[in-house]
Amino acid sequence: MAVISNHDAGTGIQRVVRALALALLDENPVAWDIRFVSARRKRRYFEIGWPEPAPAHPVGEEMRGQLGDVFVGLDYSLDAVRRHRRQLAHFRRSGGTLWFLVHDLLPLDRPEWFSRNTVIRYGAWLGVLAGLADGFLCNSPQTESELRNALSRVHGLSHGFSTQVLPMGHAILDAPHTSRNAPVAARFDTAAPFALMVGTLEPRKAHDEVLAAFDVLWRQGRADRLVLVGRLGWQVEFLRDRIINHPEYTRRLLWMDDVSDAELFAIYEACTGVVIASHGEGFGLPLIEALGHGKPVLARDLPVFRIHEERGVHFFPATASSQALADAAQVWLDAARAGKITVSAPTDDWRASARMLLTALDGNNK
Repeated sequence: MAVISNHDAGTGIQRVVRALALALLDENPVAWDIRFVSARRKRRYFEIGWPEPAPAHPVGEEMRGQLGDVFVGLDYSLDAVRRHRRQLAHFRRSGGTLWFLVHDLLPLDRPEWFSRNTVIRYGAWLGVLAGLADGFLCNSPQTESELRNALSRVHGLSHGFSTQVLPMGHAILDAPHTSRNAPVAARFDTAAPFALMVGTLEPRKAHDEVLAAFDVLWRQGRADRLVLVGRLGWQVEFLRDRIINHPEYTRRLLWMDDVSDAELFAIYEACTGVVIASHGEGFGLPLIEALGHGKPVLARDLPVFRIHEERGVHFFPATASSQALADAAQVWLDAARAGKITVSAPTDDWRASARMLLTALDGNNK
């Protein structure tokens, strides 16, 4: 928990990490003593009291391994794993095993979507895992396939490790121990119809393409709003300026970069539907979250999304122009508002994810 225990930014990956970790606690498996560890730049992995807030000066014991122990790296910890690889190697030599959750291979396969620094760090992280990991947990069959391909192609590694696909849960507030106090209202008027996009503002998410399509719809007189929920990412300074200087900003165009889980829950509940325009995903958490709320989804036609077609997901062409995307959005919005799209919620939850994780560890720890 080297990242989320230090700063929980509320991104999709961190929602997955938090929900899965809490579900493991809730399972309370008899065969396992679950302890959380973190790391700092100059401090090796040590035990923490997460999910309780970390003290100003952490005093937990340094992590050490013995026969039967398993380290599960749930976080997207590019730096901690690299900095403390010797500790992890010693953990393994002492009889422990190392498993890591892989969310996607995009920085390796599509480096143009990321900063050069991220690409370098990701490559170094994957190299450490290739040399140390006993097993990998993957968020989708696509990620599993891409991981095996990358380990073979880049590191010449085709055996000596295990992989396990975990079913991903979808409920934001149903993770065990999550606070469910009085409902939190969205900070804007949700009575008027709006389409929703959830995710960090970064190049591959294609916020610019969706905004261009809604520009077409607004010029045609359509009143539906476009609500963007996500923190500012990288290589999107032009997009940020385009949003905040847009003539519809704060009216038919809204952007919030600091939304809590409870508020996001309320926004999902109120939206007409969710647009997923990303050019690439390892899994696509907002799509599953939207379906979990019973909301129609309009998604780019990608294989990772096609597996959800029978749940009521509609698609627009992967290479759609602004006009083509606007046309698809218009038809989809009309059908959604008329209640003509049947949505079926996913059946997996975070406890199922936790149980599958524990089963994988049990099967490889004998």
